[in-house]
Amino acid sequence: MKRRRRWTGGLRRPGVALIVVIVSILTALVASNAMAGASGAVPFSGDDPATGTRTVTIADITDFHGHIERGADVATAFSLAEGHNSGNMVAVSAGDLVGGSPYESAVQKDRPTLDMAREWGLTISAVGNHEFDRSVADFNNRIADPANGIDWLCANASADVKRPGGRLSNVKDYTIRTVNGKRVGFVGALTDALGSVATPQITRDADLSEHDVDAINRVAGELKRSGKVDAVVALLHADASAAEGLGRDVDVAYTGHTHAIKRLVTKGGAPIYEAGSYGREMAVQDLIITGHGRSAKVSVADVDLGNGVTRTHADGVVSVEGLNERPVRQAAWMSAGADANSMVVRAQRLYASAQSHADAVGGKVVGSLAKGANFDKRTSPGHEGSGGMLVADANRSAIMRHVYAGDRLPVAGFSNDGSLRTGQLDLNGDGIVTVREVDSLLALQFKAAHETLTGRMLKAALAQQFHRRDDGRIERRWLGISSNVAYRYVECGGVDDPCDAVDAQAGRDSGDGSGDSGSGVDKTDGADSDGSTDSDKDAGDSAENNSGQDRQSLTKAQSKADEDYRKAPVRIVDLTIDGKPIADDDLVIIASNSYLLQGGDQYTAFRAGSNYGELAMGYSQPLIEYLNTHPMLKPEVPETGTQA
Repeated sequence: MKRRRRWTGGLRRPGVALIVVIVSILTALVASNAMAGASGAVPFSGDDPATGTRTVTIADITDFHGHIERGADVATAFSLAEGHNSGNMVAVSAGDLVGGSPYESAVQKDRPTLDMAREWGLTISAVGNHEFDRSVADFNNRIADPANGIDWLCANASADVKRPGGRLSNVKDYTIRTVNGKRVGFVGALTDALGSVATPQITRDADLSEHDVDAINRVAGELKRSGKVDAVVALLHADASAAEGLGRDVDVAYTGHTHAIKRLVTKGGAPIYEAGSYGREMAVQDLIITGHGRSAKVSVADVDLGNGVTRTHADGVVSVEGLNERPVRQAAWMSAGADANSMVVRAQRLYASAQSHADAVGGKVVGSLAKGANFDKRTSPGHEGSGGMLVADANRSAIMRHVYAGDRLPVAGFSNDGSLRTGQLDLNGDGIVTVREVDSLLALQFKAAHETLTGRMLKAALAQQFHRRDDGRIERRWLGISSNVAYRYVECGGVDDPCDAVDAQAGRDSGDGSGDSGSGVDKTDGADSDGSTDSDKDAGDSAENNSGQDRQSLTKAQSKADEDYRKAPVRIVDLTIDGKPIADDDLVIIASNSYLLQGGDQYTAFRAGSNYGELAMGYSQPLIEYLNTHPMLKPEVPETGTQA
């Protein structure tokens, strides 16, 4: 029998030593109901569940992101956890169960993932930021529909949005499950950093009114003091380090968001687990609970599932990738014909059905590539990724087709690296591009969007690619930028700081150096009239009407962008579009996606744009249109963004 690591939370769990003694005595008397190969007898004592010792097993995944191709692996792991403590296992998620999903799930708006969760018996999840990908309203009304059988938890969303009729009326602070005679409370929260990974509209609609850790501590304390529960499990969609501030009322914490594999400890002494992503890892623990209510004592033990399940570098987190394909020892759940309709088999069938649907819908050809050509995310010195540039060119083309067909103002396209979800466009390398491949690359649920920036604000956005590290070196993350844009940069610092000269010249050129936000774009100036619909009014409408910003808030955004640019480790010089120099007070139409143009991925300078509007099309449609009109494409990425 393999030993399991047990956590007692230091001095906060008096009486655990007695539990251990009791368990040791009773282990010889209690037959293990674990699946063959799973470790250890499950701690149990006393005839009365309320006063005796009982074990509740928690099996956690996080950041699954609709990867139903691994659904059978997860089902196998959940089955092993259930076999370890039959009838007393609770499957949970720490958020991002859906969103940013592979095509098989995304094409059906993640319906297959919700069905997969039902097959697993997963009924509890923290709310993650990607749950909101299609809007807060879509999450509340469709994903969090009680008919799907999942309790969605977010204690730090305001009480107002969770009231009946509120924007998150189907979300709770906590839920309680009675398992093996013990009442376990589950409390969830969403990262405080929502504003940095979601659009301003989503951030406003979610209305996180309380610090994530504070909200969990508050609710956990209320549950413990009231005697409603015997143990509390925290589900926090944030990095494991964020949970270190949880107090003594939390017995175990499961985290996520960063796709990391970690094991830490809260300030209250409870273990924290972060179980990777995409259904490749799982955290499985026993809550060993003695007593009832306020007098209950809880210890936590990591579970070894056996059956060839491998450990990760973090205690308590195991790798389950490929588990369904490995030999699993015969056990009760696989015998007597039960395997014909087991959880694992149902998960396999569900994926096969989703895959068949995806093949039928996504097989339509939308473009072709030159022989041996492909577009990918990889970058090299002086060259952005060819995939990012392709998407940026497609965004530019869509705005020029549907919004502004004039030549008075230049148009520049952008894409953010995080919006590209596959490594290459042509996934099978056959030179043919299908709807499935485009939608897999651009799987996030953004809208095609546009705005107007001044040259100064565009430089500020380009400078946000650069970051000075603690050691003084400058590191870079690449934006995808349309091929008609070129620029160089100057590194700041030193005795004779070259950025001082750039700033001085900018001040002479535009007076105060901040530029002018401009009045926007007149769609009647050569505008296309093909009947395409822009979700806002007109590209020439005022910033107040189009973007919801009043002039004061727009000016504030521009001032903030200019301030950040002055503090940046670089200055942008020699900026040209279509070969023509761009001055600080020139106006430029920016074409991209709704997330980036609202400041996503920390490119906050894009918030300084006026005339923001969204097209009535998803983010992938511009690329589909571009591929349709540009056959036999091959990557040609000009050298740009080099040091002056």
